[in-house]
Amino acid sequence: MSTQGGGSAGNVGMYVGRDMLAAVPEERREDYLRLVQEISDLKYQLGVEVARQLPRLFEEQDDEAIERYLDQVRAIAEVGWKSGVEVAKQLPDLYHAPDPTIADSYVDIVTEATLGPPDDDETRAFAGELEDLERELREIEPKQQRAAELKSLLAARDRRDERRRKHAQELAAALPPILARLRPRHRECYMREVRLVGAADPEAALEAANTLLDLLNGERLSHDGAAEWTRRGLDVLEKNKEVGRGYFRMGSKYSLEVLEDLREGLALRQVARVLKLYATALSGRDVAVRGMDEMEAVDRFGPDHIILPSDMRFFDDDDRNFVAYKVAAAHGAARIEFGTYRFSLDEIPETVADLDARYGMGTR
Repeated sequence: MSTQGGGSAGNVGMYVGRDMLAAVPEERREDYLRLVQEISDLKYQLGVEVARQLPRLFEEQDDEAIERYLDQVRAIAEVGWKSGVEVAKQLPDLYHAPDPTIADSYVDIVTEATLGPPDDDETRAFAGELEDLERELREIEPKQQRAAELKSLLAARDRRDERRRKHAQELAAALPPILARLRPRHRECYMREVRLVGAADPEAALEAANTLLDLLNGERLSHDGAAEWTRRGLDVLEKNKEVGRGYFRMGSKYSLEVLEDLREGLALRQVARVLKLYATALSGRDVAVRGMDEMEAVDRFGPDHIILPSDMRFFDDDDRNFVAYKVAAAHGAARIEFGTYRFSLDEIPETVADLDARYGMGTR
């Protein structure tokens, strides 16, 4: 990117502060002013944000990376300048991500979320019919009523698109901090599913972005499971936007049911009776087997029950998961058999008294 031409044009001085210009190497200032002017010609607010970010990029990136940044800003600005401002602000941080493709994926998601799906056949038909009617209105009075109706329909769709752009802007701001918390091995799956939801409805994508982060980082769904969970949510979203948004927020009974259906591994309820008999035989006393989802109702540790995971997913097959259950059950049975939970300080009064006298702070 070489310096060419004379002084910068336009009103760049309105939003390039003295301190911004001072932060740019002297030999790059002509480039800086020219590039800021080019972006500001698209939209004043875009020029303001690019003017803030370019000094840092001149310092941290090479010319190829700066051209990439400006191309990405221009691309998103073509579909929504508000999203473009947010992208212009967030992109420099994403260039430091270990995965070099994450910045491109981020721009793609925001672009598709801002743009939305192509006009459907009905919308194109309405627009075409309106064009024909407006040519005929001067001669055919009865058709004026239909033209007014079509204008109303298209205006409603414009208002819907404005809401979409607003939520796409919010998605652009929300994604980077979420991505910072995402485990790298889930990145491709996560970006793919959020992109699908964002293209359908950016407001739902805001909910899905947070929910999928928790489901994948918490290993509650495999990548195939996440794809199926998203697909079913999109089916709901297509029928009813508000219900679909609730699905991706995990705020609907159906969403929880789908999640439960897709959970992989061996469920405790399938083998609880066998494990109970096994633990009872090992410990020599009647032992109950409880799942972790029952921990609010019983003590975590006790002389008459064992707490085990509600499902076992350490291995890919049920046989080895059952062996893992048996190991955990045997461990719990051993504690019960050898009195781990029956111990009481009342059994060692002399030791307690000695500790109280030595440290003077009580041990009960």
